[in-house]
Amino acid sequence: MSISGIALTPGLVPRSSQNIIIEQTQSAGNQRHKSSLVETSETTRAAHYTTSFCQWLAGLIDGDGSLLVSKKGYTSLEITMGLEDLPCLKYIQNKLSGSIKMRSGAKAWRYRLHNKQGMIKLIHCINGYIRHSSRLKQLHHVCQLLDIPVILPSRISNKSSWFAGFFDADGTITLKNSCYSNTNKYSVQLSIRVTNKLLQDVQWFKDIFGGSIYFDSSQNGYYSWSVQSRNDIEIMLNYFKNHTLRSHKSHRYHLIKDYYKLRDLHAYKKDSIYYKAWHDFYNKWNNVKI
Repeated sequence: MSISGIALTPGLVPRSSQNIIIEQTQSAGNQRHKSSLVETSETTRAAHYTTSFCQWLAGLIDGDGSLLVSKKGYTSLEITMGLEDLPCLKYIQNKLSGSIKMRSGAKAWRYRLHNKQGMIKLIHCINGYIRHSSRLKQLHHVCQLLDIPVILPSRISNKSSWFAGFFDADGTITLKNSCYSNTNKYSVQLSIRVTNKLLQDVQWFKDIFGGSIYFDSSQNGYYSWSVQSRNDIEIMLNYFKNHTLRSHKSHRYHLIKDYYKLRDLHAYKKDSIYYKAWHDFYNKWNNVKI
């Protein structure tokens, strides 16, 4: 069986007929990209990084990273994030080493890791947690050159920090504040969403956290998963309480409880005695650029 030209270990099948989601049905020690036996990455990774960090990093790489192979056969990792996320890239640099440079002509920073030993440590960290369609193919190419067996991703749950990493890359928290002039009614709507080009790369969020997925035809088309109900958003709040966001998006996450307190008071209405508090909150919210 193959997906996008990638040979898969026998016995691994998509989770559904609509979405290509790879399941791990064998132990990590039995899954081999090559026939030769080497130390499993589960054993190696335990000696260096926490499982939570490895899952989070894999999610971030799935969203904002690239695993590359040069024409000369050198492997590297690149992660590109906006100017406001330099602390996030510094956090990764402190863990993995590597370099950070501002991209020429772009309002973004690029983290790069390219030394062989660093890449070997990285692969042992994220192997088994990479699940994005494009990134999984890149992982196969890098693992071939580094002679490391590929571990395919296992069934994911809300205990995984992968969602936090992917959200740091491709997630957003938005607040729509509307006034309907004909009826003089006001409404506010908080949304948490994740976008990606392929359906299967946001389907995991719906499978675990509920919500809905819709297709947006702008920007050449992409899929967007979102939750809007208070119950669904509180589920996400509880998840992020245990799985830390490390991008600048964490600032809006910490404002969500204030939002609900003010909304319950109808502070968003201009005739409310709490409107000044809402105005101050709204300015603080908009100062976080996402």
